Amino acid sequence: MKRLSLALLTLVFLTGCDTLPHRISTDNTIDLQYQNNSEATETLVTTLQNNGFTAKAISPTQLLVRYNDHDFLMEPKVIEDGLSRIIVSRLFEIKEEYQHSPELFVLVIALNRHLNFAKFSMLPENRAGQVQTAITFVDEKVQLLEIQKFLEWMDDSLNQIKQMVPPEAVQMIKDKNA
Repeated sequence: MKRLSLALLTLVFLTGCDTLPHRISTDNTIDLQYQNNSEATETLVTTLQNNGFTAKAISPTQLLVRYNDHDFLMEPKVIEDGLSRIIVSRLFEIKEEYQHSPELFVLVIALNRHLNFAKFSMLPENRAGQVQTAITFVDEKVQLLEIQKFLEWMDDSLNQIKQMVPPEAVQMIKDKNA
């Protein structure tokens, strides 16, 4: 049974690799050169809003993007002449009766052990689970299409994970469509 589960996890991960976003040349380049993280947040919010995304700043260095009926928390980390990234997180609110369930912690550990596309963790007081990964780019420039494809990839990957975890784990989440 454990081997079958591991084989399924591997298959799901490899399937997700086929959908990784690739750098696609378009005219919608978001230039974050010479910007600090606060300025980059403002630029991202404005650009995303101007291109039909629902986005808003929730702190000087974080923005919330609504995409495909899900909320994604983004935090730019711009490094001049280096490898910049946008940290992307999705939160899953946990039902109160499961917030201290040992099974929840076992699941988080198993996901981190068997999958490497994101970091899985619990927020303080175990009110929510967090899945965190990053869009990485060079020259302080990122394509709008890259962001869109990344959100699609992350969304698809999380949907695949929900299909492979035990049904009891999905029952712990407040909104099963999250």
